Parts: sequence; C-alpha cells; structure tokens
Amino acid sequence: MLKNLILFFTILLIFTNQASATTLGQENPDSTYDPNIVTVLLYPAGYPLNEPVINLNSNQQLQLSFDDLNSQYSDYHYTIIHCTSDWKTSQLSPMDYISGYLEGNISQYQFSFNTLTPYIHYNLLFPTEEMKPKISGNYLLEVYLNNGGEKQIILTRRFFVVEQSVTVNAKVSLQPIDLQSSGKIQQIDLNCQVPASLSDEAQQHYKIDIRQNQRWDNAKFNIHPTSLALPQLNFDYPNGIVFNGGNAPRFFDMKSYDYLAQNIAKIIRKENYYLVTLHTDYSRADKPFETYTNLHGNEMITTESDRNPSTEGDYALVNFRLKVPEFKNAKVYILGALTGWQFNSQNLMKYNPSSQEYEGQLLLKQGYYEYWYAIVTPGNPEGNVTTIEGNHWDTDNAYTIYVYYHNYTPEYDRLVGVQTIMSH
Repeated sequence: MLKNLILFFTILLIFTNQASATTLGQENPDSTYDPNIVTVLLYPAGYPLNEPVINLNSNQQLQLSFDDLNSQYSDYHYTIIHCTSDWKTSQLSPMDYISGYLEGNISQYQFSFNTLTPYIHYNLLFPTEEMKPKISGNYLLEVYLNNGGEKQIILTRRFFVVEQSVTVNAKVSLQPIDLQSSGKIQQIDLNCQVPASLSDEAQQHYKIDIRQNQRWDNAKFNIHPTSLALPQLNFDYPNGIVFNGGNAPRFFDMKSYDYLAQNIAKIIRKENYYLVTLHTDYSRADKPFETYTNLHGNEMITTESDRNPSTEGDYALVNFRLKVPEFKNAKVYILGALTGWQFNSQNLMKYNPSSQEYEGQLLLKQGYYEYWYAIVTPGNPEGNVTTIEGNHWDTDNAYTIYVYYHNYTPEYDRLVGVQTIMSH
C-alpha cells in the first residue's frame, strides 16, 4: 500500500497538468481528464497503427485500451456522441444515431503483473450488437464515471464511421504550383467521383478535410470543390493544397530495460518506475535528408521478451534533451502519438540556461516511439516542425482525406469517403 501511495503522489505531482490537453481551434478534442489515466489507445481491432475508422453497418470494431495508475478498480461507462464535420456536437438526438442502449460498461480489465509501476489495464471492443452507430460521420467516444448520478468524464477520443460512397483519387504532386517552394512542400492533387444519388448541388454539399500523419494542429479543414463535371468534383486551388514536407520522425526503442537500445543513453531502475534518458538531440534543419522506414510519428506498445505488454509492460519517466539556442517568443513541444498529437503542459519543453538546452519528461510504457520537436508561437495554433527538424519534399508522410456530405433530412454531416495515401 505504501509503495502505491508513493507512486501515486510522485506521478500526480509531475503530471498535475496532464488534463489540460486541448486540440487548438477545435471542439470535442482527444482529451484525458484524470492524471492517473495513461497510455490511451484507440484503433481498429487488430490494426494498432491505423486511424480509428470503421465502415458503417459492418462487423468492424474499434479497440480502446488504457491503464489506470489507481490500484482500485473503477466502474467505467462509455457512450458515443455524434459530431459535425468540424467536431461540434451535432443537434441530433442520441436515438437518431445510436442503435440499442445509449451507454455501456467497460467490463474487461486486468491488474498489472510483476511490474514496478502497478496499474489496472482496461480494454473495450465496440461497437457491439447492444450499442452501435446508425449513421456515418465524426464521433466522440466518451468514458466516464457515474458518481451518484453525476457524470465525471475521464477521457474522450475521436473516431470515424464512414459509408464509402465516394471514390477519392489523390496523389502528391511531383511538381507543386509554387515553384519557389519546390523541394520543401508536398502538394495534394485530388478529385472525387460521386454517385448520382449524392450529386445534387454538389458544390454546396461537399467538403473535405486532410490530415498529415494523424496530426490535428496542421490539418486542412473545410476544403470545398472548385468545380465539377459530374460525377467528378475537382479541387484545383490557385496555390494548391499544400503541406510542409517536414522530416522523418526521431525515434527510440524502449522495448526492454535490460540494455541500452537505439537512441537511449541511460536506464536507471527506481523503486516504483524506471528512469530513462535519451541521447541529446540536435537541430536537423541544416542536415542532409536521410530516409528510413518509419511509423509516421506513431507508437507501438510492445516488449522484446515474451511478456504481455498490456499487463506486464512497465513504465518509465523518459528524459528528452534538445541542444538548440533558446526561442525567445515561442514554446517547444514534443509532438507525436506519444503525446496524443497535442500541445499542452505535459509535453512542453523547459529551457535550461546552464546546460543551454531544452528539457522535457514523459511517462511512457514499454514500447517503440517516434516524435518530432515542434515550435508554437503565440496566436498560431499550428506547430512548426521545420525550424528544428528541417523541411524536405522527399519525406515519407501519410495523408488521410475525409469527404463529408451535408445531409438535410435529417440534418447532419455524413462521412462518405476516407482515403489514406502515402507521399512516396
């Protein structure tokens, strides 16, 4: 019991501000409101590196998992909330978009085994026959406790339900419209083939969003067709639809605490956790482009041995160090799936004048992780990775295109197409 209490207060003091996560400029973000909830994962069952997208009226399921550092079992409930294309809560009644019960219980849980850090691992597969979405669109998964009839939200995660009615034809252009940015930006050329049943007033009904590597901060929202020659919608903008190419993510291998794997400088075993220090990072802005296979900033919770990573994977406080001059009017963050693609106090780097480097610390479970360093300036919600990481057209990025159709009766945004392409 004493060990658990020491661990709880240690983690709580370090990560008090974890619950402040927000998606800049967007409502209903991916958020974790309880500092004891860590390693929240949501993905199509069996495909842990994929985005949480399922087809409407299919047998596909999403898998939610998370660890609770509180050693006592909690009776967690969940529900789903339909959202507009820009992630506002839709005006539909839950009975309009949920078939079956309006809430469910997370009944699958296991206690950690033989770990320095004790936790309870929770797991949920949904939709189920008892509760599933009736229509397509953007959804928010909400996990909460019912405290005396009062809902206490623990976490929220976005997911997508698609009816694949529209065909998306997309690629990254070999030569962008803006020749001055050639070699740095990646331009998305695309058009959509729409069915006759969804072709009336097409330019008013359709719009698309595009995300790069599952990021929200630099996503392109509300892109409307520029012209149509039915059944084709064209998106031909004068300056193109462009993203900075950026650079391949940095990475470290923490599948084992028994030896120093790639990019790990030191591992110290503490009483209740491991302390891992990465090799000092430096700017790559002026370095030649290097290509290597990567996960586009994703993470894999896994162990090198035959241990079960869900319940036998242990936790470490991971120290990040970045040796660059101080940015006087900007903040530096660690960006990637390991920080939920967010900019908040948890992944904010602090500048140390004595060592002349930025320092940061994250609580992470055993696994393989990728990340970038992003600069955020006041009033600009988009993180800039190019200043520290470099900017190259050659970078291998994943782009996901979401096609929305505004339905009038009933009124909601249907998700009628999702397509992911690789830049190279």
